[in-house]
Amino acid sequence: MPKSTPSRPLVWMLMGSRLGDNNQLLALGEALGFACQPKRISYNQLRRISFLRTGLTIVSRKSRALIEPPWPDIVIGVGYGSVPIARYIRQQSGGLSKLVHIGNPREKLKDFDLQITTPQYSRGPAPNRLELLFPIGNPAKSIGLTKEEEEWLSNYPCPRRLVAVGGPARHWQLDDCALKDAIETLRTKQQNGSIIVATSARTPQEARELFESLITGDHEAIVENFPRFGALLRECDEIYVTADSVSMISEAILTGKPTGIIPIKRSLRGRITDALWERPFGRRTFPDFGNFWHLLSESGLAGSVKLPVASQVCDTVTRAADAVRSLVSPGDFVDEEKRSASDLGDDRRTGRRQRPGHRPGRSAGPAVRDQAT
Repeated sequence: MPKSTPSRPLVWMLMGSRLGDNNQLLALGEALGFACQPKRISYNQLRRISFLRTGLTIVSRKSRALIEPPWPDIVIGVGYGSVPIARYIRQQSGGLSKLVHIGNPREKLKDFDLQITTPQYSRGPAPNRLELLFPIGNPAKSIGLTKEEEEWLSNYPCPRRLVAVGGPARHWQLDDCALKDAIETLRTKQQNGSIIVATSARTPQEARELFESLITGDHEAIVENFPRFGALLRECDEIYVTADSVSMISEAILTGKPTGIIPIKRSLRGRITDALWERPFGRRTFPDFGNFWHLLSESGLAGSVKLPVASQVCDTVTRAADAVRSLVSPGDFVDEEKRSASDLGDDRRTGRRQRPGHRPGRSAGPAVRDQAT
């Protein structure tokens, strides 16, 4: 039986391996106000075999001790690995635990109570699906600077221009030419100021070496873990993000500062998939970055390196938290047809909004440099 009280249901948050995913869970947990327990789950290699993803088969031995009673009222997971674990927990609870998934589960989740997703994973409307414009969370809003971060940033004069770099994403890869063009363009904008390049764990070695050859100025730096990314978002004046990272793009836009997207290109796998699958059959593959880019372009929420765009948008934490609360307090879920533009994440009330599951045209705007064509 789940351990609960009328006012503070017990929530388990199944953490994954990606920082962006875990930040979404933590932001949602904080907004809920429930008794939330993060569970940092590690997996074994069996997770790569789809028909073996049942129960706790894919969970490492050291993590299995984290999954024991009292069972929670709500289970919130990210990543496809959390799906069989959530189902196992509900079975052990006698069917009383509510199941929530964030992101791309790689399968239909008709048996889940709620699935929270974003445009690059849009699968069309469903009774249990909530599609948000941006991932959950706004790190620049909630973070405070440490003394060490303040001292470090004081050496880099304003305007500070942040270049946030991701890495390969299934059918896409970084475009070295676009990265080089971005740095050169930023240098010509204004002689004063600083350029700070923030790499991530996904950034390939070739891109790191490229930046080491490019970032040589007195007020230029390459960073990764320090200062924290949220601190950089808060303290930089302009933000430029590679198009592969929906999380970083969203976090940049949510700051309300001028934001530009740096193009990426299809990988070899992506070009083959596009030629043999997407174009001939009109089918899409996930993550569907084109859908997200199209939505940003249509709504005027982000620009390019040459012409960044500042937008006033509200974050999605409140909307996601309301949806989760409705699972234990039926009737709290707001009628989708009555929501205002600001509830949908856009305070600018910009014309029409793309419907969930809409397949945009072949053009994905300035975020794509398609070498196949």
